[in-house]
This record gives sequence, structure tokens and C-alpha cells, in this order.
Amino acid sequence: MAGVNRVLVTGASGFLGQPCVAALTARGFEVHGTGRGAPPQGLTGLQWHTADLLNKSQRRELLWQLRPTHLVHLAWEARPGHYRDSPDNPAWAEASLDLLDRALAIGTERIIGIGSCFEYGASSGPCNEATMCHPVNSYGRAKLSVAQGFAAAAGNGAGAAWGRVFIPFGPGEQTAKLIPSLIRSLAAGREFDCSHGQQVRDFIYVEDLADAIAAVLESELTGMVNLASGEPRSLRSVIAHFARLLGGEDRIRYGAREASGLDAEPMIIADVGRLRRETGWVPSIGWEEGAGRAVAWWRGHSEDAPS
Repeated sequence: MAGVNRVLVTGASGFLGQPCVAALTARGFEVHGTGRGAPPQGLTGLQWHTADLLNKSQRRELLWQLRPTHLVHLAWEARPGHYRDSPDNPAWAEASLDLLDRALAIGTERIIGIGSCFEYGASSGPCNEATMCHPVNSYGRAKLSVAQGFAAAAGNGAGAAWGRVFIPFGPGEQTAKLIPSLIRSLAAGREFDCSHGQQVRDFIYVEDLADAIAAVLESELTGMVNLASGEPRSLRSVIAHFARLLGGEDRIRYGAREASGLDAEPMIIADVGRLRRETGWVPSIGWEEGAGRAVAWWRGHSEDAPS
């Protein structure tokens, strides 16, 4: 049908993929999702396509059949404890650049690839899109290599943007991450061991993040953009907030664990000026409501949560 905006979301069954599908559907897109496994349950309007994007022929066939007008590329190895130094990172970088090239070749108008704050590496202040990148692990290096391909495409006039995600949280997050682990421990009456908590981070509720991605996709923004709340918080204040919600202030053991690597960096926060100026986006749910929603979700999903 003429005039239909058909968006393909890779990694659509994941933690960020499902809220992205919902956000794009709400904005009137015809939404197609892809992943290696079965489609997620409960997402109305999603049309599913099973495919392995590390397989070149499956990438080509998927794009050729769908011919999306828009593309949101989320798919990547993301398991905690594995993704930062995964041997699959170079393969995902190669596949992502090929996906970009093939999408442009068939006439896809707007493409947003999802990167990471880990591309920046250590920083002494808020990172903006001009901050020099010094990634310290293979995940950050692989993402940066794809970011450079997206930037080159944008420089040649393509509608390509690269969104660097900071610290998302919310329903469906993998249990090994800080906030799910904290909620599950305190809800079960256990103590929670953590670092000193002085590190400052930029947390964003996952549905707000999905809406920011949709806003960038609908805008004319190209090149690099930070996807974050722009509201830095110390890990200690984050942990204390959830402890108050769960009545577990006396069960937090600050300093019981030693942080290392990027986890020990004193500051990983975003300058979101470009995002605000060029899309007008601001969080609609925000930190406090998002935290309350996360607690409610984890309380109801303690047995079937993703590990």
C-alpha cells in the first residue's frame, strides 16, 4: 500500500526490542520483527520473521522480501558476563555493516543502529557526540566500527543515525544486571552485596528509551546521537531508592564487592543536548515511576525472568 511506513526491528524479541515494537506500533508504523527464535507474546500488530542475521543469505532474503522503509537495528550478543568480550562481536559488526549497505541499496529511507556508551570508554565528564572514543573491550570496539560505517553513510546523504545507549532498566532485563539482582534479593529478604556505589551513571527506563529511538527514527537526525535520560545518579542513590521501595535499607552491604574495569569508572553519563534539540524528546515516564514499575514487574515475574 502506498504511503505505508514499514519498519523492520532486528532483535525484536529482546529487552529493548519489545518496547520498541510497542512504541513504533503506537506511532502508526507497520512493524515487522526478526530474531532467531519464536516471536514474543502479547505484542499486537507485530509481524514476525525468523532469521539468523549472522547468516548472509538470510539477511539478504529478509531485506529483499520486506523492503522496509525504516530499519531499527538492535540485534547483537547481549548476555551479561559474555557480551563485552564475546568472540561473536566481530561477526556482529560485519553483519551490521552489511545490513546497513543492503538496506540502503533497496531504498530504505531511515535507519537507526543501536550502539553503546561503552564506545566512549573512560571519561572525566558527560560524553557528547564529539567526545573521543577509546573503547576498552571488544564489544565497544565492534560497536564503534559499525558507528563509523553509519557516520560515513550519513555523510554521504543517507538517512542513517547511530544511537549510543547508556544504562537502560525495566521489565524483562536480564537478572544478572544490577537493578534486577537488587530487587530480587531484597524482595526475597536477602542481603545485597555491592560496591561503594560512588560511581555516577545515566539510567533510562526502557520504555522511555524505546520512545527516544522512535523519535530519532521519525526525525531527520543523522550521524551520532546519545540515547539517555540526561539525569546522572550515583549507584549508591539508585540502590538506596530501590531499598526504600522494598523496605530493605538495612540489608544493603556497601563495599562488600570490588568493582573492576568499566564498572569501576567514576562517571559514565551523557550529554543529551543533540537528542533534545533535534527531536524534542524528553522522558515521559522518568526515573521514579520507572523504578516503581520495575519493582512491580519483578515481583510478579520472579520465577520466569530471563537469566
